[in-house]
Amino acid sequence: MGVKSVIHDVAIIGAGPAGIAAAIQLKRSGITPLLFEKTKIGGLLNNAYLVENYPGFPNGISGVKLVEKFKQHLKKWKIGIKKEYVTDVCRHKGCFSIKAKKNYRSKFVIIASGTKPIRLNNSIEEVKGKVFSEVYPLRNVRKKKIVIVGAGDAALDYTLNLSRLNHVFLINRSARIKGLDLLFRRIRKERRKENVTYMPQTSFMSVRQLYNCATVQLRNNRETIEMRCDYVLLAIGREPNTDFLDSSLRRSFPRGNNKDIFFIGDVKHGDSRQTSIAVGDGIQAAMRIYETLKTQKNRRDRRKHKGR
Repeated sequence: MGVKSVIHDVAIIGAGPAGIAAAIQLKRSGITPLLFEKTKIGGLLNNAYLVENYPGFPNGISGVKLVEKFKQHLKKWKIGIKKEYVTDVCRHKGCFSIKAKKNYRSKFVIIASGTKPIRLNNSIEEVKGKVFSEVYPLRNVRKKKIVIVGAGDAALDYTLNLSRLNHVFLINRSARIKGLDLLFRRIRKERRKENVTYMPQTSFMSVRQLYNCATVQLRNNRETIEMRCDYVLLAIGREPNTDFLDSSLRRSFPRGNNKDIFFIGDVKHGDSRQTSIAVGDGIQAAMRIYETLKTQKNRRDRRKHKGR
């Protein structure tokens, strides 16, 4: 007779702010979750130059430092991270089947997988080591020319981050800034230091590798421009990261069912990518799961008592 695989109470896919908050709340309730993370703990917080709207930090805190505090919180509650890439989640025989390096089963699943960058085209993917969609690989470079494409909060935040030690070309295809005015005003101060060149109404067309540099092709109303730079950072938008979900589970996205599958944080809220929203989502999902498990246990206990 084969040994039955263990069915865990809860699996959390993603260890960004939402997944971390859910894991901590569950552990406080006496439930030890499986917490999966394929890359870096903290998610997009690793990109944040300064988090100014998270309560408790009146002077703001860098994303990297806030991630370190989250790691300390996980350590305090002895919550381990499974550094595994989840490739498939489906419902099977009354519970969830999770495929990663190993196969796992759980009664509940929390999808905190965040977002992934929108891809422009395959040719950009071929310019290896020069084109990025996250800022953290470039955080320690200095005295480089960096082209940042986009005009939302992420692009502005990346510009503030990298222009301290590099020259940044901020490419905006529109005449309007989509991001927070406060961030753009700070960038304009950086321009006085000649660290930022802002290029509105300019479209990013292509990029190719030339020797040890990247050459980008831009177009404005008057001309086509070729510019040589060291790196290109694309901040043109993101989309939910749900590729690993079985088609039947995708039908419950983005609301979940508030019974055994929950979508929390950035994967659910799209453009409202805020740490405080993600943390609130995580705690709420964990509380609902705890109440459901508690109710199920009380029912089992009553049935046992009646059977005596």
